[in-house]
Amino acid sequence: MLFRKLFFLEFFIASRYLRGYHKLTLLNTGTRLSLLFMTLMVFIMVVVLSVFNGFQTEVKRSLWNSGYHITISPANPNKLFDHYLEIIEYLQKNLDSKLIRSVFPAIFVNALLEYQGRFEGKGVRAIPVYQEDLEKGTLRDFPQLVHWDQNLLRAMNQQEIAIIGKEMARYYGWQVGDKITVFLPKGGIFSRGMQIQRADLVIGGFFRTGFYEFDLNLIFLSLNTAQRLMQIPNQTTSIIVQLNDLSNIDEFKYLIRENLLGNPYDYSITTIKEERGNFLAALQLEKTLMMMILGLLILAGIAGIWITSHLLVQSKRKSIGMLRAMGLPTKSILLIFVSYSMLIGFFSSFFGGTLGIFVSNNLESFIKFLEDIINQLCLIFFQNCRTIHLIPKNIYYFDHLPVRTDLSFVVSISLFTMILSGLAGYFPAKNASLIEPVETIRND
Repeated sequence: MLFRKLFFLEFFIASRYLRGYHKLTLLNTGTRLSLLFMTLMVFIMVVVLSVFNGFQTEVKRSLWNSGYHITISPANPNKLFDHYLEIIEYLQKNLDSKLIRSVFPAIFVNALLEYQGRFEGKGVRAIPVYQEDLEKGTLRDFPQLVHWDQNLLRAMNQQEIAIIGKEMARYYGWQVGDKITVFLPKGGIFSRGMQIQRADLVIGGFFRTGFYEFDLNLIFLSLNTAQRLMQIPNQTTSIIVQLNDLSNIDEFKYLIRENLLGNPYDYSITTIKEERGNFLAALQLEKTLMMMILGLLILAGIAGIWITSHLLVQSKRKSIGMLRAMGLPTKSILLIFVSYSMLIGFFSSFFGGTLGIFVSNNLESFIKFLEDIINQLCLIFFQNCRTIHLIPKNIYYFDHLPVRTDLSFVVSISLFTMILSGLAGYFPAKNASLIEPVETIRND
């Protein structure tokens, strides 16, 4: 009970020190500056990291959607799978069905696209197409379709129908229904002495992954069409395993190797994480550097709290002496000034975090409002100017500003800020607790 009373007394004194010298003053000048600076630092950290996390999440989502998670191929690049149905059935039987979204055969080959008398390299992917999906216009395991002709989709298994990326269509100026010419390796393998098979394809629709490189360079066919064109009936180059959760993709790769038919070293297994490892590592490095820079801003704010606490101790020497003379122990004096610093950290975290979450969730609207003001001022003062976009969509390739505010992360920042604020006030508080009451009262 005594400890509880002392705690409330110390907290009351610390909150009293937050107030100015007058009853009508909410905060003293030093506290206001520290609170404002720390609030600004927390606000900046929440907004910047929310936008950065949103961009990273959107880029990774586009990457996962545009690529296949685990690809199983023959270890010998000059061979094809001719018993792929047995491998797929064996995998489905021996692996946890809750972890697997789908397993299907696929053909991955490089092709030459003929355009205005020149040839350009493109990737051709062929996967199974099911009639019930063709009726709905939602192709299973395909990237998201954004524009298509239903009649052409229905004929994907019987005719030479291709689905191309939206960016490829925009780059070459193609429309749904146009014909394109590609040259494929006869037999499905590029090797010395191979034969080339010409294929005239009709564009049945456009897909969009959100990843520019894929949308510009990939052509999708149905598996039946690709096998017919390259004359490899009942053969494929790969088997694809799509997962529900990519967090344990490395462990799942080794699990697949242990559950393959025959000698596991007859297969080559790659994951999308391995294929895009450098890209993902670059994203992680960017996030680490951003955290370091923003952490330095927070440390600058903590230095401001330390200066404020130090000045407060110097200005309250007489009050500290009187409290000591009245019997308040040194631990209580220490707790008063640590509480003072932590209160600044608490209010800074609360106001900065709340404002940061609000601005992050409405950032796109704020940017649009700012764009409208800038464009209006441009028209007023210059009469003729181009429309200004603060975030050009053709650069970032997003149809919206990706923002991801993680509440648990904001709470972690707040707790970290409070702890650092308490540490910033500890050393001035330690000096305050060592002040001798008699000498202070006599000298001050």
